[in-house]
Amino acid sequence: MKIIFVIIAAVLVLIGCASTPTGNIEAFGLATSNITEKIDSMVSDYNAANINDQLVVMAQSDKKYVRSDFDPIKKIIMRNSDKKNFALYKANKALGDYSESLTVLARAGSKEEIAMAGVKLSTSLKEMNEQYKDLLENNSDLISDESGGSISRVVSELSTYYIENKRGEALKKIIITADESVQAIGKVINDQLLKGVIEGRLYAMRSNELSGYFSDYNSKAKTDSFASKKKSLDEIYKKYIEMESATATMIQAQKAILSVMAAHSKIKDELKNDKFSSKKILKAISDIKIVHKNFNDLEELMISCETKIVSDDEKGIICEQSTEAY
Repeated sequence: MKIIFVIIAAVLVLIGCASTPTGNIEAFGLATSNITEKIDSMVSDYNAANINDQLVVMAQSDKKYVRSDFDPIKKIIMRNSDKKNFALYKANKALGDYSESLTVLARAGSKEEIAMAGVKLSTSLKEMNEQYKDLLENNSDLISDESGGSISRVVSELSTYYIENKRGEALKKIIITADESVQAIGKVINDQLLKGVIEGRLYAMRSNELSGYFSDYNSKAKTDSFASKKKSLDEIYKKYIEMESATATMIQAQKAILSVMAAHSKIKDELKNDKFSSKKILKAISDIKIVHKNFNDLEELMISCETKIVSDDEKGIICEQSTEAY
């Protein structure tokens, strides 16, 4: 992609540059990296739940098993490694690598660090492009022909006018150029999270597992001691909260991606006006950090709900407004 040439040119500008006011870019990179790590764990948990659901069904039966009975699980494992299914992992990782690269470039203290971050940045943008096409199942690149022409002009300018600009100016050019890709990949990740987790019924899978624990508990309720029953109920409660939080976690993940997209766009807008620090940038970065802090937090969903909290038979404890949105 032509965008890579822009990135390489901008990274070269960074080598040997003096200190610049790039602290907020570094903070954005760190906050976004934390978000992508959380989402990676969530997607992993969902794929693991598919396997666990099969094991739960097997455990609820009195049948004796042999190795061939695990063939359905093997199919799930193979399905999760398919190009289309694995693309969500890779798209999220590419966004994380991009953000990490911004952090390193913002605070790099040597040519070697800048060179390594530049390679990672270029690779992450290529990966965004590939996973974007895989997830949408088409050959459309993230960068349009019109944007490609604009990027070509930027490359020309970088080789002449911008060559003496400082670190901040180079990062400014990178962020402005990459914003279209970040917005596009963010939207695709957001859409796939909705499709893959809510429509995949994570809540239903956890509910199925919970019923097995209740069955086991009830079979021993008359003979177990109070301490034994209390310990079992504590474990069941943990499983219950995981089940009821399934959709809340999903919604937080989507909020997280949207906060990253919004922050990157806001930084881009401010950088266009040569503002490396502003209340808008600080607020946008703060929003990412707040969502990250409240990830997997059912209580936060209940506090932040602007309508009323309801119990949905298919999604668990949710905000009524969220039910309408989905």
